[in-house]
Amino acid sequence: MKIKIYLSIAVLVALSSVLNAQLLHENLKLASASVSYLVIDADTGDEILSYNPNLSMTPASVLKIISTASALDKFGESKTFTTKLMYSGEIENGTLNGNIYIVGGGDPALGSLNYQEHYYQPVHFLQSWVVDVKNAGIKRITGNVYAVENQNLSDKVPRTWIWEDMANHFGASPGSLNVYDNLYHIHFNTQGKTGDFAEIVNCFPDAVDYEFTNAVKIADGGGDQAYVFGAPDSKQRFVKGALPKGYSDFVVKGSVSNPAQLLATQFLHYLVSAGVPVSGCAETVSNPSDKLQLITDFSSPSLADLAKTTNHKSINLYANMLGLMFSENYNMEEASLSVIEYWKNKGMDTDGLFLEDLCGLSPFNQISASQLAFVLQSMKQSDAQAAFYHSLPVSGKSGTLRYFGHNRSFKGHFRGKSGSIKRVYAYAGYLTSVSGKEYIVVAMLNRFSCSPKEAKAFLVDFFDYVYNEF
Repeated sequence: MKIKIYLSIAVLVALSSVLNAQLLHENLKLASASVSYLVIDADTGDEILSYNPNLSMTPASVLKIISTASALDKFGESKTFTTKLMYSGEIENGTLNGNIYIVGGGDPALGSLNYQEHYYQPVHFLQSWVVDVKNAGIKRITGNVYAVENQNLSDKVPRTWIWEDMANHFGASPGSLNVYDNLYHIHFNTQGKTGDFAEIVNCFPDAVDYEFTNAVKIADGGGDQAYVFGAPDSKQRFVKGALPKGYSDFVVKGSVSNPAQLLATQFLHYLVSAGVPVSGCAETVSNPSDKLQLITDFSSPSLADLAKTTNHKSINLYANMLGLMFSENYNMEEASLSVIEYWKNKGMDTDGLFLEDLCGLSPFNQISASQLAFVLQSMKQSDAQAAFYHSLPVSGKSGTLRYFGHNRSFKGHFRGKSGSIKRVYAYAGYLTSVSGKEYIVVAMLNRFSCSPKEAKAFLVDFFDYVYNEF
């Protein structure tokens, strides 16, 4: 390997300097980047290698280590979220003189295709709710179908998310009621000429009430380069960018800013279609004043299962919802401060730790390699250690690490989390070296001027070096 050539040249240089050269070699542009890494013995915590380990860095999705570890450690791997179906008023001769309420309990995955067996087997979860309504003796509803969501739409989106992110699929904002991963799908036809506008064929679910301005053009290639723009409390959506030529059905995903309203609307349709007339409409309410009675409740997959999906697929909505378990009011700022305090009470030096969200999408999040390593080592003593460890994807094999080191010697020997946003690349987790020894490895690059592909290659070299040399 090239690193061994450099080591032979720099034989009189300290090992830390050699490692610095390893990260910077063949690319002087990294000299202007912020670089931080830390390697510690996973059992003892002894430092093996480091460079700027206490420097506050933007972690991107590596931050999901914090949200999943915090939730698992405090609430336990078997914890679930409960959604309740309730009613107000009185049932007389099959007629409910009152309203139906859907009361959320923070389930991040309600209706998600990530859990088809849970939400769609043996029937669609909304169909099962209709059966529950009928079993409660309700054959007709004189009132409305309400979905309860305490937060305003604009308050659900973290203040430091950028305009380019918030209306796209990775910008799905969290709330007490979520559905279908808070996503909708825009179906494009790109079979026209290069440079022409792509045609919007339809949008699914059709209950999403957005008005689209389409500025997406057809390109010769390049993949999905279309972005959705729009404010959380607006029905206007502006779609711009480019999509590759030749597709009859190219799907672009956007975030649903009001999933509670979508859920109420769809459930009303399911009720009417199943022969349960509803005189009123579907609406969202913040604090119902009615006295409510339970029809049924519906639990999410376990926290261990949700954490695994969060880390394997790097789903921002799930990570934020797990972090929001630290706030009774689903308040991001309150939850972030509570998470910091949680780890401070465990002995972490939290100086320089700033959480603007709990998924890593905000470029204003700041955390050090030392703080990430602290969490990773602490989880080795947690009752949820196994659940957390198995929530992390494996290098070269699974999840977002499927291609990380897939052709290098550390393939299959690193369990961790990746993170990337513009000019940010980071990896953190557990590496079992060629010697059989387990290390906690954290490496982050910020504000690099090289391409993302090159930055990732430097990090692959670094992990390969640690694997082979220790």
